[in-house]
Amino acid sequence: MRLIFYALGAACLSSCATSPAADGPTRYETARLERQHGELGLRAGGAYADERGFIFVVGYSNSDSELGPASDVSWTVKLIDYCRDRPSWVESVVIGPAGQKWRGYRVAVPAGPTRRQDWSSGSDGAARYGGPSTPGLLEAIEQGGRFTLALEDDAGVRHNAVVIDTLTPPQREALFQAMPAETRQARPDPTPLIAVEAAPVSAGPATCPNA
Repeated sequence: MRLIFYALGAACLSSCATSPAADGPTRYETARLERQHGELGLRAGGAYADERGFIFVVGYSNSDSELGPASDVSWTVKLIDYCRDRPSWVESVVIGPAGQKWRGYRVAVPAGPTRRQDWSSGSDGAARYGGPSTPGLLEAIEQGGRFTLALEDDAGVRHNAVVIDTLTPPQREALFQAMPAETRQARPDPTPLIAVEAAPVSAGPATCPNA
């Protein structure tokens, strides 16, 4: 299972250290086990990243009788109000319970509020496609605990951070057993191919608001 990544042409609002400084409050969320788009997963955030600014999904190749081990993990974080009056970059990061760090794709951000890509994504299998390597991520996710998902910029500052309680394996299994039988039933994996094309960039302000 892999997340749906889609493109938006967006002008960000609001503007605007070394790591791990944080810009803005940290949110907290407990992951929920549910089936969306035909796939069973442990999820945090919205059904799509636009709804809550992020989406985090742990996938399972479950049988009808038990949830079983995690099969993959993927995420998307929106840039939201990130804006600089100079060229910069951001990348999504996942911080594990023991302080481990795994990185998503790095996104170049031009000066000002207008940009073609408004998100950074990542997954445990990204290295197979030339993306960032994530050794030990799936094993850490399987153990459970609290993981922090955020954007990290070229100055080491973290933005839009959310702490996600991914629960323990017994807690996840209990949620699975409490589901109706038709929801627990294993289904064939859908085709995971997603087409991505950036929307045209519209004209906007040349500098960041409140910069």
